[in-house]
Amino acid sequence: MRLLLTIQYLGTRYAGWQSQTNATAIQNVIEQALSTMFGGSIRIEGAGRTDSGVHARAQRAHFDAPFDIEMRGFRRGLNDLLPRDIRVIGVESVAEDFHCRFITKSKTYVYRIWNDEVADVFAAETSAHVPQPLDVGLMHVTAQQLLGRHDFAIFTVADPEVSSTERTITAIDVAGDGAAITITVSADGFLRSMVRRIAGSLIEIGRGKLEPEAIWTVARWTAPAKGLTLWEVRY
Repeated sequence: MRLLLTIQYLGTRYAGWQSQTNATAIQNVIEQALSTMFGGSIRIEGAGRTDSGVHARAQRAHFDAPFDIEMRGFRRGLNDLLPRDIRVIGVESVAEDFHCRFITKSKTYVYRIWNDEVADVFAAETSAHVPQPLDVGLMHVTAQQLLGRHDFAIFTVADPEVSSTERTITAIDVAGDGAAITITVSADGFLRSMVRRIAGSLIEIGRGKLEPEAIWTVARWTAPAKGLTLWEVRY
């Protein structure tokens, strides 16, 4: 019985999604809880990796349950075993050949910024604090240069360990609501640190420290991990 989970988490206390031997990752914690429930080792597969300190509103992961279960009771029991900063908000049965990573059509990330001289205590855990005034309109207009299929190598790590650094951004938006600014990016896939590098460049442009036309040539700042949330995974 293959089950697809929808998971929320605050990544503050964790070393990212992917299971690790020398640090606590989200995958480790969920696998331990599932193994306790089923009385044997359970392995889960996530739709994508999130880095240390990055959050998720709707991460997706699947696993094979060793026997049939009642969904609602399973979700309640699993959440009872998980820490409060990790919640399973949805469970559904899927086909045996379903793979939450390989058949993903697109993902959306949201990067949050608190743009005020004083950081907000309620936003501090999930937003980057930028005290200098930002030109949100200029950031949004500049971001539209990134739409479409491009080589995003400048917005990832030196050795991304992928066969291609080309990706297609289908939508990108920068919006402000008082001190709260959000950068929302949807694409067919993302490179490591790609959204944080894009956010860093747009913040530099919004501060007047980088010219808009330089967005494809200079990516010198990776925005803090705590501002990034995996918002949606679509199939």
